[in-house]
Amino acid sequence: MVPHAHLHLFKMKPKYKHITILGGGPAGMAVAFYAHKKGMDYRIFESSDRLGGNCITLERNGFLFDSGAHRLHDKDTDTTNIIKELLGPDLNLIHVPSQIYREGRYIDFPLSPLNLIGFLGPIRFVHSALQILHAKLKKQEVQDNFRALALNAYGRNIAELFLLHYTEKLWGKTAAELSTEVAGKRLKGLNLKTFILEAIKGKQNKTSHLDGSFYYPKYGIGAIFEKMQKNLNKESICLDHEVITIHHKQNKIIGVTVKDDDYFEVQELVCSLPLGVVLNILDPAPQPEILRLAKSIQFRDIMLLGFFLDKESVNNNGSMYFPSERYPFTRVYEPRNRSTFMSPKGKTSLMVEIPCQRSEPIWNQDESELLKEIAQHLIKADLFREDELLDSCIYRVNNAYPILEKGYLEKIKPIYSYLSLFENLHLTGRNGLFAYTHIHDHMVNGRNLVNRLS
Repeated sequence: MVPHAHLHLFKMKPKYKHITILGGGPAGMAVAFYAHKKGMDYRIFESSDRLGGNCITLERNGFLFDSGAHRLHDKDTDTTNIIKELLGPDLNLIHVPSQIYREGRYIDFPLSPLNLIGFLGPIRFVHSALQILHAKLKKQEVQDNFRALALNAYGRNIAELFLLHYTEKLWGKTAAELSTEVAGKRLKGLNLKTFILEAIKGKQNKTSHLDGSFYYPKYGIGAIFEKMQKNLNKESICLDHEVITIHHKQNKIIGVTVKDDDYFEVQELVCSLPLGVVLNILDPAPQPEILRLAKSIQFRDIMLLGFFLDKESVNNNGSMYFPSERYPFTRVYEPRNRSTFMSPKGKTSLMVEIPCQRSEPIWNQDESELLKEIAQHLIKADLFREDELLDSCIYRVNNAYPILEKGYLEKIKPIYSYLSLFENLHLTGRNGLFAYTHIHDHMVNGRNLVNRLS
């Protein structure tokens, strides 16, 4: 038996290395959540005064609204089950397909041939179908940009009516400058086969390719991360802690300095900060070529305008998309269609998304003037009357998503090659991975990352 006086000589090493997490958005929280489940030590540094990042729920005079049209897709069983367990009866499966608003009428989103017949009329519809057939039969140009991809998938008529201008507003680049990856799943489902099937069979074949089902919390998307936060160690959460320097030596991150010059040693570093930010706070600094590349990659910001209404409902859409160039906004959604608890009884609201850059004039436009201008667009679209408008506000979302330009992978490859030299640095999240990812993606990435570190 070892004498008690000598027990300190046999002190066990920690089972796992400590994880330092930069950024308390969904991606950073996912890492903390899975680390906590495994009994690993971790610490989150978040520059703002709350966790959740760009996926929070806000309140204004009894109305709730999210920092974007967020939703939880049932794409990963583990994620869905965890969030069901966290929220219990406060998580609901809802069915609210979205629509496109064009020329005073609504069309299904994703585009439905049956709906397009009514919108285009038989002659334009047949012409559009022939354009799709022609695009499939002729030898196509290389589809290395979104414009070429959209024209091949839809033909010129439909692409120009519904896709090209919308995409250019969303990303702030011409369609020819954008990667084909910005299409996501928007080009899924509408092809010559669905044109013919829906034209012949009608409603019995309609909506087979529409995706209007998702999970949503009773009190907004932020409830997911509020519940998640309650499962974390309070002492491991450092709010209002902006990281100003990441220190490294001999291909290892050795520590971080936060504002007020507090220094923390690092064993494993998980980072969800924008790539440009990471590179610019490294000490020693990267070579000039890497910093030059960092400056050339961009993230899209969003202005979210809220209009709070003295009416029970506007319509039943999940989201309304506005592809026309006459509107500065891309998407309008009604929070109460996700949950009736998002608005006081008998009232509703509309949230309007204006993608832009902080360098654009609209970002700094007088708020009252901008709200009045956008309200007039919505009134003319017959979404509400002027006398029904109770209140309005603007909320700004920084670095909402990365701009996926044509050839962006080649541009960021040297950046990732450089960052991969640091053996204990792990990137995650939309901004860290420079990818248009979603809640379930963040959870999957967090789970896989923690599994690798344990």
